[in-house]
Amino acid sequence: MNRAPAALAALGALLLLWLAWPVTVLQVGIEGVGPLFFPVREGGVVELNWVHSVSAIPVREVFRVANGELWLEETHNPWFAAGLGEISGRGRTVAEADHAVAIVGIHERAEGMALRIGSPEIHHTVAVAGVRCDLSRLAPHKRAVFEVLTLPRVYTLRGVRCE
Repeated sequence: MNRAPAALAALGALLLLWLAWPVTVLQVGIEGVGPLFFPVREGGVVELNWVHSVSAIPVREVFRVANGELWLEETHNPWFAAGLGEISGRGRTVAEADHAVAIVGIHERAEGMALRIGSPEIHHTVAVAGVRCDLSRLAPHKRAVFEVLTLPRVYTLRGVRCE
């Protein structure tokens, strides 16, 4: 008795199930380029790192996935450059090593956040679970929208690859 057809059918069914299985992702939809997908989990951290265009200091923004949405939790930078200062009622400022500053406890909804990606020297870089993508190299000056979505895995396979 030849079991090969039954085994192939079972493998095919498993593959279809795997492709249809829902996954939660951070989708960074880039105008004129397409979507990037980063697998995320509830409570997972997403970072956006970039270089301030005026003072050339590194900035790190920390987001968290909560209830299927993206939330800005904190920002870190060596000092407050233009546009980076504290806003009353929006987190609290704390000192970090080497006179750096952070604003923590922001907890501001960022789902659907739109970003104009900076030029290559700005290095707008998304980091999720060890995976990094320099958006400024991929699509400088384009508009990007950040959303947490649950989609069939097959949909995420068509996304843009970051190099």
